[in-house]
Amino acid sequence: MSRIIGFDAIVHGNDKILILGSMPSIKSLEENMYYANPSNRFWPMLSNIYNMPVTTREEKLKLLKENQIALWDICHSCIRKGSMDSAIKETIPNDIELLLEENPSIQKIICNGKTSYTLLKKYFQREGIWCSSTSSANARKTLEDLIIEYKGVLL
Repeated sequence: MSRIIGFDAIVHGNDKILILGSMPSIKSLEENMYYANPSNRFWPMLSNIYNMPVTTREEKLKLLKENQIALWDICHSCIRKGSMDSAIKETIPNDIELLLEENPSIQKIICNGKTSYTLLKKYFQREGIWCSSTSSANARKTLEDLIIEYKGVLL
């Protein structure tokens, strides 16, 4: 297995919220876009919460910008077979502290799933708000459950 490298942060200079994932899925890496797997509920959830359509890449980026949401992953790179968080090994973290220093308007860190939350605490001794993963692997949560949970911390 070779080392995989994630994406750069999406930041706008006035963001109030940082949503942290773990590492892009294989599909996301292929599409060069966060949460590109159609089975992931991330974009449908945000679309519902902010009442904005997100069928194109441009619409997804517009939703983030208009709602002052930065997006990044805790892992800069890792070794992983497949797309499951449980398979992440040998993590090299992104420099979350530098991102926050350069973007002092960010007031809240929301972790999309347990892995991002655990790694945030491990590498940066920071508390984030742990929310359920939007991945389809988290079958215990419906889209409606995720909308309610995230709406409570985003709005």
